[in-house]
Amino acid sequence: MLKITLHDSAGELRLRLEGRLSGAWVGELRQCWLTALSTTQGRKTVLDLGEVDYVDAEGQSLLVEMFQHGVSLQAVTPLIRELVQEIEHGERCATVEGARAQRSDVLDSNHAVAPHRRAL
Repeated sequence: MLKITLHDSAGELRLRLEGRLSGAWVGELRQCWLTALSTTQGRKTVLDLGEVDYVDAEGQSLLVEMFQHGVSLQAVTPLIRELVQEIEHGERCATVEGARAQRSDVLDSNHAVAPHRRAL
C-alpha cells in the first residue's frame, strides 16, 4: 500500500509518500506526477520519501525518471537514502539478477549444463 499526499504551495509542489513504492502503486505515483506537471511551471517539485520502506525495480525506474526531469528526491531512512544517492550519482541500482551476472561462481539457470558424470 502507498499513500500519496500532495502539498501545493506557491514555491513548490511536494508529493509525500508513505508505505511501499511497488506494483500498481508505481503507476499511481506516475499518474499523480504527470498530472501535476502541468501546474508546476516555474516551481520546485519535491518527492518526500521519508516514510517509504520499500521500492521495487519498477519504482526505482520511476524515481530515476522523475529525478532526470528535475524532481528533488528526499529520503530519511538509510536504505532509501542510499537508493537516492545511487540515483543522484547515476549509479546503476543493484539487483539480484545484476549481482548474479557479475559472479562467476553462480550458476545461471538460463544456460544448459552437461550432466554430471561420476566415476565408478
